[in-house]
Amino acid sequence: MSTSARDTSPTTRQSTRRASVAGLLGTAIEGYDFAVYAYLVVFIAPLFFPAENRAIGILAALLALGAGFLARPLGGIYFGRMGDRYGRRFTLVVTITIMGTATFLMGLLPTYDSIGIMAPILLVLLRFVQGFSVGGELMGAATFVTEHSSQKNYGFLSAIVPFGNALGGALAPGVVGIVTLFVADDLMGAWGWRIPLLLSLPLTVLVVVLRRRLHESPEFGNLARRRDTTAATPVAEVLKHHRRALLQVIGLATAVMFIGLFALSYIPLDMQFAGGRSAGEAARYASIAMFCAMPCQLLMGRTVDRFGRYRVQLVMFCASAAAVFPLLYVIGNADRLGVLAPITYVLFVCIAATVSIPAFGAFTALFPTHVRYTGAAIGFGIGSVMGSGFGPFLSSLSAEVSGTRYAPGFLFVGIAVIGLLTTWSTRPRSHTATARTDGDAPTLVDN
Repeated sequence: MSTSARDTSPTTRQSTRRASVAGLLGTAIEGYDFAVYAYLVVFIAPLFFPAENRAIGILAALLALGAGFLARPLGGIYFGRMGDRYGRRFTLVVTITIMGTATFLMGLLPTYDSIGIMAPILLVLLRFVQGFSVGGELMGAATFVTEHSSQKNYGFLSAIVPFGNALGGALAPGVVGIVTLFVADDLMGAWGWRIPLLLSLPLTVLVVVLRRRLHESPEFGNLARRRDTTAATPVAEVLKHHRRALLQVIGLATAVMFIGLFALSYIPLDMQFAGGRSAGEAARYASIAMFCAMPCQLLMGRTVDRFGRYRVQLVMFCASAAAVFPLLYVIGNADRLGVLAPITYVLFVCIAATVSIPAFGAFTALFPTHVRYTGAAIGFGIGSVMGSGFGPFLSSLSAEVSGTRYAPGFLFVGIAVIGLLTTWSTRPRSHTATARTDGDAPTLVDN
């Protein structure tokens, strides 16, 4: 980040606080919108993907879930360019509006019995639109918030976006659970599934109002006043001049997204098949673990401010790799280890969730201001597909093919090593160019 931007556009506590709240709430809504579908699949599948075999219908509904991940890189390209050309605030108003509208429309969709094959087509299309908007929302919010930061709070503000995303992901099963308390199962299958989706509208309106009242980030505002420094074609410039930084973001995003989804998607399944837990128990453990991890994320942000992004990232990748085999062992022996299994799982989720905090600082720090949104959004979008879209599937496949439930652990360690090597490649080198490299020093580094 540019020190000149700091000098000409000082951030105030009030503007930083407003940016943080708007970023947190926006990513929380995004996390809720994207995750709530997964918890409604059992109700949605027979309505939109009718099949004689119930499992086939659910698999088809899960394919619609995957469409959202595939759309993220496209959203990163489109909204990244918009954010670097026309401003972060404007683009974030657009992304959250599209996201909330798509979720609301999903709640209004007619089912297969009403309009036939168009029902699943429209559902997949709206999931694609959701993923498209997420491709611009997460890194846009991260860029906007961190561009309000100072040397002392860069790490903490970098934690705001993943914290908000985790909050939305934790709220989604909670809202579905509350609705099922008041709506009987047969009615949930008839119309109750629509309620959690329709609730997105008032939440989206609230965030849009908040974001419209914000000022542009100080760094982009300073850049916009020097119009000759704004990239005319930010996508082309990233691909031509910042390929190394782009590959670094892809590598980091793949690693942290794989680790996060391994903890929250694969391990709950392993709890059921190897640990003898019911699906309800595994879901409750996952929800509890997510809520326990959120304060750890904020604490990790302060740790980044104290010790620096580079060092903390190395330690967290090592910690996650060291923890995975003990976790798999404890889960496999849950019948005799008892309460130790869920406790170990909660601790593992806390580690997995905090791995992403220094990475979110790197995503935006590796690019100069005029292409920061574009570079971070494209890299994160591609990494999300590789880590989140294929991670849980590859973990399950490795166990099935190898015949041992410890095989996903080796895959996990391999991904953590990729994260370590990528982090090592971002080590501080010289103070001579255009982007921050460490959370404890907003200095300029040639990437």
